[in-house]
Amino acid sequence: MWNIILFDLDGTLTDSQAGIINSVKNALDYFGIQEKRENMTCVVGPPLHDTFREIYGFNAEQISVGTAKFREYFNEKGWLENAPYPGIAELLQTLKAAGKQLVVATSKPEAFAVRILERFGLAHYFDHICGAPMDEQSGAKKAQVISNALSYYEHAGWNTDAVMVGDRKYDVIGAHEKGLAAIGVLYGYGDREELEEAGADFVAGDLEELRELLLFDAEIGRRWFQAFAPAVKPEQVCRYIRSKCLSSCMWTELSSSHCLEGAEARRVFDAQEYARAIVFKEGFDCAGKTCKVTAAELDQEDGDLYVVDENFRWTYVHTHEDGWCGPYFCWNAANGISGS
Repeated sequence: MWNIILFDLDGTLTDSQAGIINSVKNALDYFGIQEKRENMTCVVGPPLHDTFREIYGFNAEQISVGTAKFREYFNEKGWLENAPYPGIAELLQTLKAAGKQLVVATSKPEAFAVRILERFGLAHYFDHICGAPMDEQSGAKKAQVISNALSYYEHAGWNTDAVMVGDRKYDVIGAHEKGLAAIGVLYGYGDREELEEAGADFVAGDLEELRELLLFDAEIGRRWFQAFAPAVKPEQVCRYIRSKCLSSCMWTELSSSHCLEGAEARRVFDAQEYARAIVFKEGFDCAGKTCKVTAAELDQEDGDLYVVDENFRWTYVHTHEDGWCGPYFCWNAANGISGS
């Protein structure tokens, strides 16, 4: 699914609420504005100048002064009032081991983002840390930060190969402006209603759900090769997945005795007893879980299409790649599945 994963910082990698609220209060105090702390969670996430303009009605001069007062506190104390969410380091380590390219895309000034991630020993997991310029308001817009992050990956197809992970609507909207899918997380400062109204493609309730989403395609690839092509070495599996050449190499290790074709393949596929399966298109791209489907339903789809039993006992393919004219059905002999 995604080989390039962009992460928001505040509310996604670290719990920074206390430091940000205290820094905003420092600015509000300067202007004599009294605000209850429990009403200030909305200031975590959006660019600072948007917060001052849209929530507190500041003009350009007040925004400039307010930003200076915010940074006065944040630079000394606020950035230290922060902590990674439990399990974040382990998630990042797992994603790197799976061959994912990780990037931070935050509206926070880049210098602060680097300092925070280095303090918590997280910086080395990221290929790039991208944030806003210190003194340029337009550069703090999420879409612009994402655009800057993606400039490191200027190759065909990056918009389908990358995903944005964040906790607020700004992350979702910015991702969609740049043509990326967006995953909203509920352990941060946004809620499900906000993320779904913004059009989040997926919503993860916790880090475990996020891990499953981000590693789904890698796990599918590993299990498929293990079940149907055991001669392929484990280190080759990641290479196949990352290079997106699965369509041309999936079947190279399968003998003809493991495959059926045409009408016989359709008949045997339709006869299988299963409640859930995994459907994926064009290699292992666009993977997702589904209920029982028929060969006829799969034939209506354009392009290459595969469906695998959730227990990896059999797989069905309808493809025209490399001269194949499917549909084909193959089974994992080790699991005792009969082709007749």
